[in-house]
Order: sequence, then structure tokens, then C-alpha cells
Amino acid sequence: MRALRSLYFWMIALGYFGPVLAILILRSFFQKPQQFDPWIRRRVHTLFKLLKSEPTVVFAQDLPLDRPLIFMANHSSLIDIPLLKACIPQYFIGIVAHIQLDYFLYGPAVRRIGSIPIDRDNIRLSLQSFKAAKELLDQGIHITVLPEGGRSLDGKLMPFKKLPFRFAQESGASIVPIAISGVFNMKNKGSLHLTPGRICVRFASLIDPEQIASLELEDLMRLTRDRIVTLLEPFEAGDG
Repeated sequence: MRALRSLYFWMIALGYFGPVLAILILRSFFQKPQQFDPWIRRRVHTLFKLLKSEPTVVFAQDLPLDRPLIFMANHSSLIDIPLLKACIPQYFIGIVAHIQLDYFLYGPAVRRIGSIPIDRDNIRLSLQSFKAAKELLDQGIHITVLPEGGRSLDGKLMPFKKLPFRFAQESGASIVPIAISGVFNMKNKGSLHLTPGRICVRFASLIDPEQIASLELEDLMRLTRDRIVTLLEPFEAGDG
């Protein structure tokens, strides 16, 4: 029964989102990503509604409109990236694993909206990716990065990589920690099953540039992690 239910939801997801990706690619030849970003957000939000997993979104504070932001979220499912597109109410560019650019339809779409690929096994290329991200921040474009550096295999928050936080210290931007709950049970790396359920995306209080500049790297990593852990479910935070 679980396999049949999963197949049903995969058919809905692919049947709906495949054409959306194709239209996105087509539109990207005639419009800038900023122009059709609201359309993308609506389409992705509709996808989660069709999958009976419309996310609950909670903000600790209003997001400022007058400064660049770095969104940092936990990562336990391939669903995380489209979920963030549905839930972050402002235009952003994501730093994504370079392998995603090879996925059918999704890869070209990710490339056409300007996502920054990162090869975490190559420090030189990783530095180039963050350099490109810094240039976008300087233009006022927000950036999203997943500081664990990969998907959690057990749903629990993994240690953070240092490079995203060095990037944050040099950027002059604020960090917005984000806690994503429920996606590991919906679709995790160790299973092909798609099992819709409750999803919650909680935005923690901002860490402003002045505070970032005053902290040592390890302290900044700890502060960001603590704000995410506080908003995760106990299992995801590693407490159960």
C-alpha cells in the first residue's frame, strides 16, 4: 500500500512539475529570473498543495527589504530547495550541489534561473562559487546556502562546514537561520518513497552584520546552529 501511495504522489509531482520546469526554461530566454520569480514561487507552492504537504511558515520577525540576506537552512531532503523557493518571500539565488545541474529538466531549469553550482570536493571551485555569490550580494541579491554541505542520511542535523560562514563574515550581509521540519519523512536520500506529511519552515531571528563581525568563526557557526536547533523537532535536532 505504501508503494502504491508513493507511486501515486510521484505521478502527481512529475506530471505537474515537469511542465512547470519546461515553461520556466522557455521563459528564461525572454525574461530575467527576477521577473518570473513570483510565478515560480506560486507554482512550487501549488505543487506542495497537490502533494497534501502545504508548508506551515513561521517568521520570528519581518524580513528586511533594505539589505542583502544569506538564508541558511538544514538539509535532509531533495525537497528542501524547491520548498525554500516556495517559502522565502523574496528573490534569491541558491548555491546548489553541482550534480543537480545534470538532472533531467531540473538541471537546465536550475541553471537558467542563475543558481550557483558548488563542488564541495574541490576547494578551489568552492571558493569561486562563493566569490560569485559575494558579487550577487553586492548587487543586493539574496543568497541561500545549506551549511551542512549535503543531505542528512538520518534526518538529524549534521555538523556545519566552515566555508559558508567565512563567506558570511566577508559579505557584510545578515544571516537568516531557517529550520525545516518534516521533509526527511516525506522523501529522504535512503528511500525512493514519496510520503507526504506535515512540513514546517521556521525562520529564526536575523544575525546582523555587526554581530557577525564581532564573533569568531566557530562562535558564529555555533550561534547559527543553535538558532536552527531550537526550532527543529527533537528528532531532527538530535535529541531523540
